[in-house]
Amino acid sequence: MADLLDGIARYLDDLDLLTYDPTGTTGDTFIETLPPEPAEAVGLWLYGAGEQDARNGYDVRSLQVRVRGTSDPRVSRRRAEALYGALHGLAGLELPDGTWLVLAVAQQTPAPLGTDASGRHEHTVNFRLDVANPTPHRPE
Repeated sequence: MADLLDGIARYLDDLDLLTYDPTGTTGDTFIETLPPEPAEAVGLWLYGAGEQDARNGYDVRSLQVRVRGTSDPRVSRRRAEALYGALHGLAGLELPDGTWLVLAVAQQTPAPLGTDASGRHEHTVNFRLDVANPTPHRPE
């Protein structure tokens, strides 16, 4: 598994749902951070997914997609819903980074986080990702 977050960001960029710059200097999508600008932005994070099954050639990863919009909560909600729609149920796909996505399942529908210090609304949606990750001790 190369860089899962990069692969997801590139996939969503190819769908024109966000603008991702792998160097992190332009665009509106960021890996494991959400800087104060641009105002409308998306952050992607991986977080603990619990114990992994050593007998399977795939890992379970947890992904959080955090969307920041404007003072109108509908802006971030619409974008979060679009990202939810693009990922929930996605299966059997090689991501642009080379990671094989077995299945993506939303853990809930997009939920509001409230506003940031600048009064911009944020929404989040979390996913369980099953991704191929064979090792010498786990078959494909």
